[in-house]
Amino acid sequence: MEFFWTLFPVLIVLLLFFPLFFYIGNFDFKNDMVYFIVANQWYWDFFFVEPECSSLDWDLNLYAYTSIYLPLLEVINFFFTSNDVLHAFSLPILYIMIDLVPGTIHNLSFNFPFSGIYTVYCAQICGMNHSVMPFYINVYY
Repeated sequence: MEFFWTLFPVLIVLLLFFPLFFYIGNFDFKNDMVYFIVANQWYWDFFFVEPECSSLDWDLNLYAYTSIYLPLLEVINFFFTSNDVLHAFSLPILYIMIDLVPGTIHNLSFNFPFSGIYTVYCAQICGMNHSVMPFYINVYY
């Protein structure tokens, strides 16, 4: 009986990991839109990265924007980092939240299913003016 309680969970875990072996080479960002988002106290910096750039020669200062306008149903790769303290990129309408730790780069890829205005919050209390950090993503058709 103990053998069953050991073997059965192992088989379930292997069954759940099986699809990952087929997706391991499908992480190609060449044709997708790439945004680099930097969290600061108490604002966000957005940088659009040209698709033909490699990961080593991004010139981030040339593509800074104050707001984001994104197309509908197109896969967008976001790279996140923080400049100063802990932040959290939170897009509650899509159930997305990612913690931003200074000195690390986090990656998240998704698309927007509906056109409209999405509100992004900082879900980590990052200081006195934390409440003024929300920004808007305008998704157009």
